[in-house]
Amino acid sequence: MSARLGQTPFFVIEADEYDTAFFDKRSKFLHYRPRGVILNNLEFDHADIFPDLAAIERQFAHFLRLVPNQGLVVMAADTPALERVLAQGVWSPVARFGRTDTAQPWRLDGRTVWLEGAVLGDMPPCIVGAHNQRNALAALALARFAGVPPEQGLAALAQFKGVARRLQNLGTAAGVTVFDDFAHHPTAIFETIAALKAHLAQMQQTGRVIAVVDP
Repeated sequence: MSARLGQTPFFVIEADEYDTAFFDKRSKFLHYRPRGVILNNLEFDHADIFPDLAAIERQFAHFLRLVPNQGLVVMAADTPALERVLAQGVWSPVARFGRTDTAQPWRLDGRTVWLEGAVLGDMPPCIVGAHNQRNALAALALARFAGVPPEQGLAALAQFKGVARRLQNLGTAAGVTVFDDFAHHPTAIFETIAALKAHLAQMQQTGRVIAVVDP
């Protein structure tokens, strides 16, 4: 299943800028009323409905204006497209995350997590890949907004078992370990392959990374 019913008052969803239906060309996420959002990145996609990146940025600008002033926007630092979206107006506070000095208050230095200029701890080894580490950092930021102490959030990440088709380890046979990943955008494919190569180096293993694309 791609959903799980928990016991908390929180509802977490992966939002999408694709259109709602053939009779409603607004982006799906414009029907939500979020209190907190995470913006990981923004690139040109869905060329079947968007003529250019600027058209997607407009949809994200509309989306951000749905977040109330008591809410929170958690945004990847040093992302020009997201900065252009932000410049169009936002009512809520913004927390940036990433690996550069402009990532405040959440920053990664290697695997070390910094919060507001102080070391919080290390990203657990089970979080494989730079892109997944950034995702985890953003999750820590939004969890803090929801009331989870940062130390508790970081400790909980060590128990994270991953989700289906996101660098999912399917097993090993004849010395070959098979991972399944949903990556279908060029940037996503690049990040996934880079993550596997870095994982091999971290485990001090030698071998090749062979990518098989299912079109």
